[in-house]
Amino acid sequence: MRLRKSYNTSWRRSKSSGMKKWRLRNLFTLLGVAALAVIIVLNRGELESVWHLLKDLRWYVVILVAIVQPASYWVNGLYYRSILRVFGYDVGIRRLFEGALATNFVNYVLPTAGLAGAGYLSQVLSPEVPRGQSVLTQLMRYALASLAVLIMLPVGVALLFLSHDSGHSVVRATIVSAIAITLFGVVVVAFIQQESVLKRAITWLANASKRFFPKLDTKTIQNFVDEFYKGYRTMTSQPRRMLAPFMWSIVYIVLEIGTFYLVFLAFGQVINPGIAVMAYLFANIVSIFGGVVVSTGVFEVSMAGTLVALGTPLALAIAVTTVYRALNLLIGLPPGFYYYRKYLPNKVSSGHGNRATSPQH
Repeated sequence: MRLRKSYNTSWRRSKSSGMKKWRLRNLFTLLGVAALAVIIVLNRGELESVWHLLKDLRWYVVILVAIVQPASYWVNGLYYRSILRVFGYDVGIRRLFEGALATNFVNYVLPTAGLAGAGYLSQVLSPEVPRGQSVLTQLMRYALASLAVLIMLPVGVALLFLSHDSGHSVVRATIVSAIAITLFGVVVVAFIQQESVLKRAITWLANASKRFFPKLDTKTIQNFVDEFYKGYRTMTSQPRRMLAPFMWSIVYIVLEIGTFYLVFLAFGQVINPGIAVMAYLFANIVSIFGGVVVSTGVFEVSMAGTLVALGTPLALAIAVTTVYRALNLLIGLPPGFYYYRKYLPNKVSSGHGNRATSPQH
């Protein structure tokens, strides 16, 4: 009887925990819907103006854009697969493609300089990949993408100078910003290198936080940090294997710039590729800093402004930027929301009640 009573009590607790996680999943789903609605409201001007611009577009080029844009998310999936293999994990490319879309959705609705997306990717890869190494995977994506931007910068500058285009002030501003990003990256790497100091600081913060959050599991935090540094040491001990993730980061940037250039072609405009390269790179550099505060508007304003500074007519700059971003939203965010919801913690039955798991492929 005691054994049966103990089993029933355990089952009720497990069921109660499962119901709480189910309610939490629904809460996050509602938050996702609300965020998507906010995005539509904030971008309604762009989305409405697109309909007026569509009559001037070459539809076969727009269809090409609709094909190339999802390819960039697939390339992100290939990046994830290549770096996870460095850590010793082999995750299916379809799941990583879905994770790339979901992570993009989270990063867009939560302007936290990419930290929200890093945390969400750990949910997508759970439980196969430890959360510390999942977060490192996403942070390295940002780092390698930034490095790819810096490498593409001389290409854009060279194309502008070879064609004697104006806009040297934009080039100087971009170079100064690139130097600032490089210095920031060096500081971050030097900071991460201080493993023992960081671990002690995190342990102290975790213990101090328990006064305000008694249920905080300090052991989980310590395991997270340990797994992060385990992945970091694995990565730095195999620099040659990091060439594959870096290559996919460059391919991603090239695809995005190519998509942006295709929008010009959709309007029947053939421009100097250097203008498209510099506008895209400068918009990304500005959004790295502005994205901490707000994700909507920073990228668009900086891209249109760069195009005008480089000699593009104002009307064309606004039209191209509007259509590019609208297509980006329409192609990426709806499936991103779908996969965001798919990888929220799920309740499934087990022999001892309900427990939260992640969808598997």
